[in-house]
Amino acid sequence: MFPLTVNVLPGGFLPLQIFEPRYLDMISNCLGKEEGFSIVLLQAQVGGLQKDSIPNHFMVGTYVEVVDFNQLENGLLGITVKGKNRIKVIERWSKKKDDLIMGSVINFEEEEESVSLEPKYENIWNLLREISSHPKIKSLDLDIDFKCSSSVVYNLASLLPLTPPDRQILLETKSNTTRLDHLNQLVTKYGG
Repeated sequence: MFPLTVNVLPGGFLPLQIFEPRYLDMISNCLGKEEGFSIVLLQAQVGGLQKDSIPNHFMVGTYVEVVDFNQLENGLLGITVKGKNRIKVIERWSKKKDDLIMGSVINFEEEEESVSLEPKYENIWNLLREISSHPKIKSLDLDIDFKCSSSVVYNLASLLPLTPPDRQILLETKSNTTRLDHLNQLVTKYGG
């Protein structure tokens, strides 16, 4: 697992600079096995992190796969990951050798599609269509299914400048309707 101060949603992309040896090893291992890893959002540490303890993080995150990597100008490894699906952490532990956080996770199944293009959500679909038609966004080659509300929500939320806590709420929400309502409120709040 990779605990970070940012999160990524299914369908979204996240560029990262990898410099800690434990994460360089993790990425190398994942690439060698053609596997991904999970990104979880760190929670605020009250009173600092105790030595030999696992940092607090949210238990819902995203399984990601490396879609690009290169050496950056600063000599560090640069990777871009793409969010594949939501995961729920069942158990976690730290490898004593390098303090890499390991975990047992399950896929967090998406709710059956139950939300059609209702008039109250029309602005969400329209905003995503508008943003995704921009040449810079088109170059990302996003996989957007406009018939699937979770695809619409995750893709739009990935493109908007939302805070990690706002994205975390969307990740943890089980209901398509509740997720759409929350994103609708965020779009209204930020002037969309």
